[in-house]
Amino acid sequence: MDDIRDIAAMIARLEETGMTRRQIAEGSHVGASAITRIMAGEARNPSFRVISSIRSFYRQHFPSGDPTRRYDLEQRFAPGCQPRAGR
Repeated sequence: MDDIRDIAAMIARLEETGMTRRQIAEGSHVGASAITRIMAGEARNPSFRVISSIRSFYRQHFPSGDPTRRYDLEQRFAPGCQPRAGR
């Protein structure tokens, strides 16, 4: 399953195209509150249906693939710092 940050990045990219969160919710057939909770970071464990519906809706608009990851290792760690084993 995709990381919750990846799903939030998908929603953010859809918003960049001019869609509202309500339009994203209606297009992906999930509740608007689920979209809001994901974007606010309050959704710790969204259901598989919610995740797959958002991913499917995203791929309808961006068939080339997943969004660029904003939270990769280069951004999480300072220059020259390496993550510890297990991270």
